Amino acid sequence: MIPAGILLFLTIFLGRFFCGWICPLGSMIDFADLFIKRKRKLTRNTARFRWIKFGVLTALIVMALISVQFAWLFDPLALSNRTFTTSIYPIFAVLIETVFGWLWPITGLQSALMSLHEFLESWLLPLNLHFISQGIPIFLLFLGILLLSLIAKRFWCRNICPLGALLGIFSKYRILERTVRGVDCTNCRICRVDCRINAIEDNFINFSKVECIDAFDCASGCPENAVSYKFKVKGVLPSRIDFSKRRFLQSVGTGVLSAGLLKIDFVNRETRGNRVRPPGALPEAKFLDQCIRCQECVRVCTTTGSLLQPAWLEMGWEGIWSPIGSPREGYCEFTCNLCGRVCPTGAIHLLDLPKKQKTRIGTAFFDRNRCIPWNSGDNCMVCQEHCPTPEKAIIFREGEFITGEKKIKRVKYPYVKEDLCIGCGICVTKCPVEGTAGIFITGEGEERFEEQEF
Repeated sequence: MIPAGILLFLTIFLGRFFCGWICPLGSMIDFADLFIKRKRKLTRNTARFRWIKFGVLTALIVMALISVQFAWLFDPLALSNRTFTTSIYPIFAVLIETVFGWLWPITGLQSALMSLHEFLESWLLPLNLHFISQGIPIFLLFLGILLLSLIAKRFWCRNICPLGALLGIFSKYRILERTVRGVDCTNCRICRVDCRINAIEDNFINFSKVECIDAFDCASGCPENAVSYKFKVKGVLPSRIDFSKRRFLQSVGTGVLSAGLLKIDFVNRETRGNRVRPPGALPEAKFLDQCIRCQECVRVCTTTGSLLQPAWLEMGWEGIWSPIGSPREGYCEFTCNLCGRVCPTGAIHLLDLPKKQKTRIGTAFFDRNRCIPWNSGDNCMVCQEHCPTPEKAIIFREGEFITGEKKIKRVKYPYVKEDLCIGCGICVTKCPVEGTAGIFITGEGEERFEEQEF
């Protein structure tokens, strides 16, 4: 909250400097713009769409008041990090591993390559190379934002981004003014062509404080050096916000309707119950309110056990892209609490290792139709061998098994001691049964933590 407060405070004086100099999504849009060729050289006037970002902001605030947090979908910081984690990072890791594969046959490089790989694996590369689920739809959303620049420069920032709308409201009375020496201005239009946000008005002198992102392109590109930025305390005039009362009421109605639709639970209890949350997670309703789907926990989990994946509809509409456990893909490393360390919002509490190692995120159960001893009558101890709890949560009891030839054989049947199981999922990950494992994890017995406990 403190960084957000500082940002809003500075915006009152400096305007939307965050959008022009800090926002990672804006930087990526600018980079993509280098490769986009538009039919019209003069950037299109999209002022008639400016109200949309204020409408999105209003709808998101209304939804938040009804306890439906959906700002994460539009937040540029979360959106950038989400795209990097689920789409760009896996591709980057594969490319790095490919380069190592090419260099490995070269005589004399093996020792250096091994040391370098161990170093990279300790902080950057995932332990297991696999693509993160939901990477394609998340990337398509990001690609769509970039392609909006085909219409006009920074179309997303101009007309859709709710953070830009919020900062624009706070910059309405900004004291950092764009000034133009009228005697030197030749009306060459270069400033309007260069402006990424279409903040300069038709007379090339006036500008919208609400829209300007302080990129200073107009000042640096002016051939007559007629444009400059100066602090002006006296006689500051506010800029108008393009948002009518009618649009406001429409946005409020959209927010109420959207919140109602998202609250409708289309997920059955069986599907929801078979999913687990990270250790240290808040109770479900609060978790969904505070989680911004940045995927920081998912990214850091790939460096250890790789349990976490972004959800689709497994946890309902409200749970889209929130982190859930996928134990067939990976497990919760017994000596790891990194997800709590990297969570920026407190949706996942940081548990010290002794507490985390005793925290239940779920419970394991055997599927007797799939488990090798139960189904085939052959002994298998893989699950118990990998169980990390000090006292094994999986035990064996010897019993009889009747074969297809009606013969009786002695088999060690596995059982889960539910009071010892923490639901880490390593038994599911390591299960040798092809396809669906012979053991599964549910959310039964999970422990959630209220904020006041910390």
